[in-house]
Amino acid sequence: MAKGFPAATAMLAASLSLSAQASPAQDYMLYCMGCHGADAHGVPGKVPALAGSVALFMRTPRGRDYVMRVPGAANSALPDAQLAAVLNWLAERDDAAAESAASPFTAAEIALVRHTPLSNVLATRHEVVSELAATGPAPSQEY
Repeated sequence: MAKGFPAATAMLAASLSLSAQASPAQDYMLYCMGCHGADAHGVPGKVPALAGSVALFMRTPRGRDYVMRVPGAANSALPDAQLAAVLNWLAERDDAAAESAASPFTAAEIALVRHTPLSNVLATRHEVVSELAATGPAPSQEY
């Protein structure tokens, strides 16, 4: 019986490891919901809404860069692939996703820029939203 114990332990560890991987919805709940809320609508004047915004930002390279470098994404404990999955999940939930036809975020794309902080988040948001508004639907300038 002692001979089977290491194999059983390895199988148990492997199954626990697989079950420990959260879905994007679970990752949102664990890492984002505390600030952005259960419905991803944020807190007016303090925390930006993610609902209805992520897909719109994904339309342009500058918008994508902004989303990956905001403090919540740049400082997230999530690995690059899981952060990409959460952002893509948020975008897919929005009606704006059908209009944006943007390609999904990739782990490699996020790894390239996320750890370069924005020097001025609000000013960058205003610039990016203005650029988006000039070519179609855009998120709100304000939180």
